[in-house]
Amino acid sequence: MGKEKWIEIARTGTFEDSAGRLRTFTAGDLDAIARSYDPARRDAPLTFGHPQTDKAPAYGWVEKLKSEGGRLYANFSQVPEQVRDLVAKGHYRHVSMSLMPDLVTLRHVALLGAEQPAIDGLAAVEFADGGDAITVDFAAARGEGATMTVEELQRQIGQLQGQLEALRAENASLKKQADSHKQEKDKAEAAKTEAEQKAEKASADFAAYRGKIEGERREARVAALVKAGKVKPAEKAGVLDFAARLATQAGTVDFAAPDGRTESLSLEERYFRDLEARPADERGAEFSAPPAHAGGQSDNFNPAELTAKL
Repeated sequence: MGKEKWIEIARTGTFEDSAGRLRTFTAGDLDAIARSYDPARRDAPLTFGHPQTDKAPAYGWVEKLKSEGGRLYANFSQVPEQVRDLVAKGHYRHVSMSLMPDLVTLRHVALLGAEQPAIDGLAAVEFADGGDAITVDFAAARGEGATMTVEELQRQIGQLQGQLEALRAENASLKKQADSHKQEKDKAEAAKTEAEQKAEKASADFAAYRGKIEGERREARVAALVKAGKVKPAEKAGVLDFAARLATQAGTVDFAAPDGRTESLSLEERYFRDLEARPADERGAEFSAPPAHAGGQSDNFNPAELTAKL
């Protein structure tokens, strides 16, 4: 590694850096690195491996750089004889270049391939500002040759585009499924609401129909009482109103039938049974009073009082 002995340390192509990112170096990039190198301002040491501490021994120094034919070469000085022998014997066949974050300033050049040798008397080099350095191993190729051709780059881009399209299609499929599930859920909710509304309407229709039938039955029953002379025609409206009010009251009362049996009857039914049991000319019984309620006392009707009487 004498003076004017040029060692290749980088070449054009795409490589993976120490952070796992792909870095592409063109001939123009290598030219810029070579032009910017000034050992008087910042000299780059030769190291074994990439130092992990702030201080590490330097096994030589990069004296100058040059860029030719898509390759970057370094000329080294102050390289110990032991290091030259190790390299000559093939112990360190590969190099790795470390750049500053600007990707132009050379930080150091590392020999790769074996353990660091024990060589005394080497000055230590400080890397106090190298925490964000970009290390690129130009020997660790993506295969045999580290250079990515235009065809390889296009193929890689095509593969990435294919993966992207597949992900987009999968995302669209998942969105479609989600939309479909939402539509099914909305349909189910709408069907449930419709069913509840139909049930409510059916219940209301049935209540109205039942009220109509019961009203007709009540009307017919009172008409029969009038015809039998047990209710005066003038009392008919009051009897109907009183019976309708009793029909809204819950609860039952016991009724002793003529044959001795005891029946549990609603208040309305008990009222009609008492009216039907009266003689045709009787007007003074307790249940003759309700017809008179239609004359103004019906607003004060209290079913509880009637129940107490029964």
